[in-house]
Amino acid sequence: MIVTTLEGYALKALMYIANKDSKRATVKEIAKENRISFPYILRICSELRKNGILTSIRGRDGGYVLKRSPSDVSIYEIIKAVGRETVELKCDYGKRTELPCYQVECISLKAWALIRNRVDNTLKKIMLSDLISEKGDTKKWQYNKHK
Repeated sequence: MIVTTLEGYALKALMYIANKDSKRATVKEIAKENRISFPYILRICSELRKNGILTSIRGRDGGYVLKRSPSDVSIYEIIKAVGRETVELKCDYGKRTELPCYQVECISLKAWALIRNRVDNTLKKIMLSDLISEKGDTKKWQYNKHK
């Protein structure tokens, strides 16, 4: 499993919105406060809206808000909403001519399917609400280097 900036920024944006008192944020604000490029976060928010996680409000007090409670949004759903797989298998099925690999007979693929299933089930149990505190403090989730 590789977590890219796409998933990381999607999660960051959603945590930012959920932690705000108003529970609403503009793309410009999310980009500035989280040091993410405006076009990139705009695309991410658009995908999250299209997939039912965010909703947009127009007008002077507009912006993005969570469509559902943070306790109803799983990390699995966030990853899928931005168009990714949780465990991506990069294989050269059928591309090798000297010793072709047949997907149907691949025992390695069966192992990765089991791993993907377990990862997916775990990510389905972790909700956005698990990652935010009642006070809006996300510092506890920052990476700390140990010497």
